[in-house]
Amino acid sequence: MNLKRIFTHAKIRLLIILAVVGPGLITAFADNDAGGVATYSVAASKFGYSMLTSLIPITIVLLVTQEIGARLAVVTGKGLGDLIREKFGIRISVLIFALLVFVNFGVIIQNIGGLKDALNLFNLNIVIFLPVIIGFLFLFITKASYAKVEKFFLFLIFFYVAYFISAVLAKPDWILVGKSLFVPTQSLSFDYIYTSIAVLGTTVTAWGQFFINSYVKDKKITVDKLKYNQAEIYIGAFLTDIVSLFIMVAVAATIFLNNVQIQGAADAALAIKPFAGEFASLLFGTGLLIAGFIGAAIVPLATAYAFSEFFGYEGSLDVAFSKSRLFYGLFIAQVLLAVVVVLIPNFSLFGFTLYADFLNGVFLPVIFFFLYKFSNDKELMGKYTNSRIKNILLITSGVAITIGSLLGGFGKILGW
Repeated sequence: MNLKRIFTHAKIRLLIILAVVGPGLITAFADNDAGGVATYSVAASKFGYSMLTSLIPITIVLLVTQEIGARLAVVTGKGLGDLIREKFGIRISVLIFALLVFVNFGVIIQNIGGLKDALNLFNLNIVIFLPVIIGFLFLFITKASYAKVEKFFLFLIFFYVAYFISAVLAKPDWILVGKSLFVPTQSLSFDYIYTSIAVLGTTVTAWGQFFINSYVKDKKITVDKLKYNQAEIYIGAFLTDIVSLFIMVAVAATIFLNNVQIQGAADAALAIKPFAGEFASLLFGTGLLIAGFIGAAIVPLATAYAFSEFFGYEGSLDVAFSKSRLFYGLFIAQVLLAVVVVLIPNFSLFGFTLYADFLNGVFLPVIFFFLYKFSNDKELMGKYTNSRIKNILLITSGVAITIGSLLGGFGKILGW
């Protein structure tokens, strides 16, 4: 009888976990999009293992902010855009949405550019295959239900194991890797700070704060399942930064140690080959292709979700195209415009990559302000307001990012 109760209890818990799985994992892993892979690759090629020191504080910031964003949606049943419009009015909403569109579009360009580079890496004709991928993406997003879209993206996450294998094949000094996570080995410079803010901006994204909030709302997770949702978010944040670690380790152990200059993730995939073998190079390129596809879907969706919330239009993956033309229209318009930009002759992602992610980092303290205001509003949140430690971490993160952005940007402008 006891065994039967234990089995029944375990079965119920498993069903609850399966019911809430999705938002945390998909949002976190989408942070490792093609732009993220490029930024991690460039950062590790410049600073080697020393860049790993930034990962633990970045992971903590990701854990805290994603959890707050999801909790807001679960408790209030509203998206971040909804709350900004209701509490701060239409003028602030327009301003924040305009900034979000500007920052997000840079990330979308990175992802379409990553798709283009990955196709070139495998000698696939971009004139044929890029439109095919974009066409499939549009049809899938507009025709499939929320549940099918979610399951497909959860399936794609498994391909990120390619970076783990690439890192192992690179034969890094794992003792040095472990030490570099905790002990800084690089003296501070303006370029290091600038690059660290870019790494932060590609991991803890402005679009990610809006997307997880909207996605949780769209999934209709209820308060009684909050703790399961929180657990999934924590696991997702931890796993995605493990992937970030493997990407940087693979590059640091090969490209950095051999003083090879690269301009992005595709270059990294090619440059790894002489040192870690053809299979490692193939896996790195495969990861880039999957990352580009996920990012090209998720980031435009984040903008479309935000638009529907900021301006009171219906927007949901469970709403038919005919009833939500603005939502889906904005989604595909961003993707198509990014394709046009990327197909400009001699367009290079190199100078664009760190710049776009640095802007994401600069924008984060603004998002953190709204997260702080709403998550401490007892009228909105009741007993689910922030704990003191989360408030301290959120405020400290915002201040540190602001100072780092000023120093990094100042140094970049002056060429230091």
